[in-house]
Amino acid sequence: MAWEERYGAIWYLELRDGESVQLERYLPDLDIVAVVIKRVDGLLSASVLRKGKADFQWRLPWWGAMEAPAIVATADDAERYFEAAVGRSAISPNFK
Repeated sequence: MAWEERYGAIWYLELRDGESVQLERYLPDLDIVAVVIKRVDGLLSASVLRKGKADFQWRLPWWGAMEAPAIVATADDAERYFEAAVGRSAISPNFK
């Protein structure tokens, strides 16, 4: 995946062969993005991204992980991770 501008920041999501994005949800009121990637082994990798400070060389900030991504087994586990990371029930994973 190439670098691109998304939600007001530079986005680069590196997927390995066989991985796919199952959920990408931008929460504008919190200015964060929740992302769930289905891994090759069948597990899910859940991440919450926030904007970092813009580097003087770039006109936009970069999206970066708020915390280390969680490896989870189910969509419900990903939801619990998001709730803990965000501090409220703001993301409803509509994927299975």
